[in-house]
Amino acid sequence: MKTKKTRYQQGSIRKVARARGFAWEVRFSTGKVGGKQTYKSSFFNSSDYPTEASVRKALETTVVLTNSETGRVKVDAPFSEIIGLYRTKHLPGLEHSTQQTNSYFLNSYIEPKFSKTKTVDVKALAVKEWLDGLKLAGSTKAGIRSVISVCLGIAGLYGYITESQAGSMSLVKIKGVSIRKKRKKKITVEWFHRLIQALPEPLNIMVLVDGCFGLRISELLALKWEDIDTQVREIMIQRKFTHGKLGQTKSDASDANLPIADALLKILEDWRPKTDGSEWVFPSTRTGGVRSASMLLQKGIQPVAREIGLGHITWHMLRHACRSWLDSGKTPAGVQKDLLRVADISTAMNIYGHASTDDMRKSHNKLVKKLVPPGVLKGKKLG
Repeated sequence: MKTKKTRYQQGSIRKVARARGFAWEVRFSTGKVGGKQTYKSSFFNSSDYPTEASVRKALETTVVLTNSETGRVKVDAPFSEIIGLYRTKHLPGLEHSTQQTNSYFLNSYIEPKFSKTKTVDVKALAVKEWLDGLKLAGSTKAGIRSVISVCLGIAGLYGYITESQAGSMSLVKIKGVSIRKKRKKKITVEWFHRLIQALPEPLNIMVLVDGCFGLRISELLALKWEDIDTQVREIMIQRKFTHGKLGQTKSDASDANLPIADALLKILEDWRPKTDGSEWVFPSTRTGGVRSASMLLQKGIQPVAREIGLGHITWHMLRHACRSWLDSGKTPAGVQKDLLRVADISTAMNIYGHASTDDMRKSHNKLVKKLVPPGVLKGKKLG
């Protein structure tokens, strides 16, 4: 006796007339009652969902849950169902910038190629051959592969594929992506002084603050005057600005109160009147809002760095330089960890725990004394 194969439901869609225009009716089978097939219907307003394709996209999660809840087989499920789960269950938990990037990978590459493919057929060799044929940078291909890998992991979790296939993307190697470490440019204190003295205001102050604290540029741009407590001489790092949006810091360790040296505090106090009452420490002169990191770098810092002979420089190099300067000053590992606000510098350094506030202040003061160019605060103002 043959066993009847259970059909994987996609849901049927049809237009139904309304007083004004039409709506979309979506029906899913709920089984037979008294020998008669029954259905569950839901409706979508045509003004919000003008095409059948837009209704299908809105139904992605519903389709997945309908089939899983009724115990229907998943072997024929298209990869679009997994993408739907990724969008609803994984994507919202990512950083805003990562959401944008991964959505781009889905919309521009993964969906056009695999949305109608059975999930069980999205295999390592098929993905590798497809990626090899794309004229994209290795890093972009690696990003696409990563999203597919997470999607397959979700498919494995929900029983669409086996656990072995869920981890199959580890077999896909991308040409042009190397794990070897790039040689980092070393920015000496002398070069840092030359850069500070060559930059116009407020770029010189921004670079100085960045170098003294090892801030991420997203954190530097998001600084507000309310974050600086002149009484206790501390600065609070509690937000970041990336891709045009304010958000929380990268991690719990990144959110911290840091000591601020008197010399640096004086420079910032001298700068404040020039911000015309803005809430931002470094407001845009054009919009009054947060500045553009790439614009500051490409049109401000990098041309000056090349002119003085320092060569190519990035904001993140200043964070690495801060780490190097702290280390050369024999700052204990635990103090470095807390000044740079990382969960750990290395696994071994976890034994130091958290540095005391006094130790952090002493190390920070020592670093600021080293980084503030000679002559500043002695009749010669920065900038």
